[in-house]
Amino acid sequence: MIFARRLRPTFPETSTVRRFASVILLLPIVGIASACNTSTPPAAPKGAAPAATPAPAQTPAATSVSGDKAQPATDPAPEKSTASTPAASDPATDSKADAAPAGPEAAAVEFVAALVAGNFDKAVADFDETMAKAMPAEKLKQAWSGIETQAGKFQKRRSTRVEKVTANNVTYDSTFVTCEFEKAAIDVKIVYSPAGKVSGLFFVPAKTAFVGKEELWLGELNAGGAKLRILFHIGKTADGKDAATFDSLDQGQKGLPVDSVTKKDGKIRLEAKALKVVYEGTLNEAGTEITGEWQQGGAKLPLNLKLVDSAPQARRPQLPKAPFPYDAIEVGYDNKAAGVHLAGTLTVPHGAGPYPAAILITGSGTQDRDETIFEHKPFLVLADYLSRRRIAVLRVDDRGIGGSTKSETEATTADLAVDVQSGIEFLKGRPEIDPQRIGLIGHSEGAIIGPLVASQGNDVAFVVMLAGTTVNGEQVLYEQGAALLKAMGASEKALATQRELQTRMFQIIKDTPDADAAAKKISESVAELMESLDAESRAGVGDAQANVAAQARRIVSPWFRYFLTYDPRPALEKVRCPLLALNGSKDAQVVPQQNLPVLRDVLAESKHPDYEIHELPDLNHLFQTCRTGAVSEYGQIEETFAPSALQLVGDWIAQRFVVSN
Repeated sequence: MIFARRLRPTFPETSTVRRFASVILLLPIVGIASACNTSTPPAAPKGAAPAATPAPAQTPAATSVSGDKAQPATDPAPEKSTASTPAASDPATDSKADAAPAGPEAAAVEFVAALVAGNFDKAVADFDETMAKAMPAEKLKQAWSGIETQAGKFQKRRSTRVEKVTANNVTYDSTFVTCEFEKAAIDVKIVYSPAGKVSGLFFVPAKTAFVGKEELWLGELNAGGAKLRILFHIGKTADGKDAATFDSLDQGQKGLPVDSVTKKDGKIRLEAKALKVVYEGTLNEAGTEITGEWQQGGAKLPLNLKLVDSAPQARRPQLPKAPFPYDAIEVGYDNKAAGVHLAGTLTVPHGAGPYPAAILITGSGTQDRDETIFEHKPFLVLADYLSRRRIAVLRVDDRGIGGSTKSETEATTADLAVDVQSGIEFLKGRPEIDPQRIGLIGHSEGAIIGPLVASQGNDVAFVVMLAGTTVNGEQVLYEQGAALLKAMGASEKALATQRELQTRMFQIIKDTPDADAAAKKISESVAELMESLDAESRAGVGDAQANVAAQARRIVSPWFRYFLTYDPRPALEKVRCPLLALNGSKDAQVVPQQNLPVLRDVLAESKHPDYEIHELPDLNHLFQTCRTGAVSEYGQIEETFAPSALQLVGDWIAQRFVVSN
């Protein structure tokens, strides 16, 4: 099955799901940025289970404006990007492909040459201070090695181009060097500050530039019970050659590279080497339909395509619409201890305050203030709903996305709790907010952070846990992995193999403090296990070795180590403020049957004075009304946040903290 989005192998954000015979292994995109974050990440499902899961593609974060001024009630203005400069003319087949262009392109070409030569000390010489700390030469070497693991060895440079990007009123040169590897074409994106320093570095699948008419072919892939819409873009390049890309619409992935297009005698063959995908089909006489087969990882699935005029557009009817009975104010504040600036939106009801307030806390992974996923914006919808009910809401970009800056080291859940505490202190200083009525609403990992913050002091008025866990991350991931695979129709053999892979990896992570040593041991252990499996079991988990290699750095990271062993129960025992916990009955990422009974026991034994726990029928991890709870449904569902869940949260807070007119 196709899996998308950047995945942080953990429950709150696996950014996707994967491991199945028909899993599409998306090329992992490595991204690091300092002052300038120059693109918006595709949404990803919240919840992750590292094992045979492929790492979803990830792009860097978007920059938004921060400050303390009123803005439209919906969203902060997106960053501005001017037209790109003409690309250097050096296609892969051009004998002049290695001729060095001028300007920032020349510096970018020299940077890539250093990577290819293995001279990583030279490559990092022009990093700005933040980049130098975030990605020293050794980490850059690991990132390049990861790219070659997925895409094969570097072959040649194809072309370069520059785009001017404005972020926080500063203009940066985003320079793209398109490189051809054995299995895929990759854009090495280097962001240069006005001072000529590298302030961002990303490796992303190269875009295919079509000339003239582009055909769109749409079909639906039924992979293990999950229905995934596939859209092929087929056209010609400037040199007259057939070319294609494809989108996995329900996983939020667009522009996935196709390496070869073959058309002959009414038949077509498309191959995406990095994803191990081949599509073969036969065109009908009218030239409007293709009957064909999708092949991946040993699996063969029927996929019929129809020629369409335009790509399907996602309907998101719950996105807020004017008039807005509240002000939306762009705000910013600092977590001084971590040296991090946090930017967000504060919605304040019209009229005389002060008002109760809720701080929204996102799940794992780098999320924007709206917790955007598959074009859904659940936190924007929730903030709009609550502020219409006279509750102020603060929603904030995570570290390293939008207007929030990135910390020098990767933050753990405990570090992110300090960001939330900084938000509480910020709200206490706002005249529109009652400092005695500030509460926390956390989703997924955010529902771990909320009780953790509340347990450390008396300044949290209430806690709302949306799909929160009550056992350690290891137990969550075992249950999550099984639930997601079952939702995809996986066999018992696939479930057993997945569990064995997870068990091996988690034990190594716990026993091996050194990240490099742990990654090496995990790779060896997975290879050993795969060698011992029969063909059916291997097919059940896809290319596990490549998938694990793509995630190696993430699953040995400080964040993941902390999540794996953190037990939420001690913090929950200390929470004395009112607490509301909601889980969807079809949540396959934070399974209610595993977590809600534990929560009931903890709160009852601690004699908590005011709590409610609800399992809401037919809702998934995002609190959408769903059929199976599978991640593949998230983007297909038009509903962003079930009205019944919104009302339950709003009623519960209003009964306790909203003063009636």
